[in-house]
Amino acid sequence: MSGLIDEIQRDAIDPKVQVSALLRKVKVAASKLNLAPTEKWVEQELSGYNEAPPEYRELKGHPKALNPFRGWIPIIFDEQELNEGLSSCSVRQSVASLEALIQRNQNSFVQFPIAPGTIIEINRIMGINFGTMAVHLSISQIHGLLDAVRNLVLEWALKLERAGINGEGMSFNREEKQLAKVASTTINVGSIGSMVGNLGANNVSGEISAAGISVNDLSELIKQITPHLSALKVAGADSSAMDESLSELAKQVKSEAPDQKAARGALADLRNALSGAAGSLIASGAITMITMILGG
Repeated sequence: MSGLIDEIQRDAIDPKVQVSALLRKVKVAASKLNLAPTEKWVEQELSGYNEAPPEYRELKGHPKALNPFRGWIPIIFDEQELNEGLSSCSVRQSVASLEALIQRNQNSFVQFPIAPGTIIEINRIMGINFGTMAVHLSISQIHGLLDAVRNLVLEWALKLERAGINGEGMSFNREEKQLAKVASTTINVGSIGSMVGNLGANNVSGEISAAGISVNDLSELIKQITPHLSALKVAGADSSAMDESLSELAKQVKSEAPDQKAARGALADLRNALSGAAGSLIASGAITMITMILGG
């Protein structure tokens, strides 16, 4: 009997399987393996986002106003910054609603209404009085968003398989659950890579350590967090504390004789700095990784 992870991989590469159905299987696997960040991500994809969505859901479209006599007309400001801001569309709808939107749509585009308050301000600035405005996105952009989710799921499932986690039927044995706990393999929105690598018991032997803290782990932590610093700061992480902690950790990584106390202190400070961005999956993955490096 094939395992749930194998089944998820097959469904991820099968275009006939809807992404919403695929995500429900991911939710089952993540729940059984106690991968909370992945569960949260799946829930947001299935139910819609109440908070700022990940980068692949930030799309650029064409803002237009509905003229009763001429139909949809483009909204264009003299200032490029205003045009850029208005063309940005934060897609928060659930995957299922996006799938339905594509299926029932007769046009080559979809409309995402502009907020009433913004419409009032546009009318004031431009001296017009149109009641309906929307950002027009192409159907292909929505397909691309759904494909991004499908690709994230496939990469996640492949990483689980590489970690030795496959399952049997709908179940996972004790060893696989322990591997999941150690590897903490998560989907990090905005990055297909795993925020948390193989830590603890699965470390490569012979690595340099700072009295129990692996320098390889510190290096990997820095590598994983650095590309997401801007997003973490926007999400609420303490900017200065995060920068100082990462600087200290980088110093310890380069040191021939890493200081255990300094490394542990910097890790604790970094975890505290990231706690302000607890709603971010990237921050959640990083906090999990830090906790495991510290030994719980």
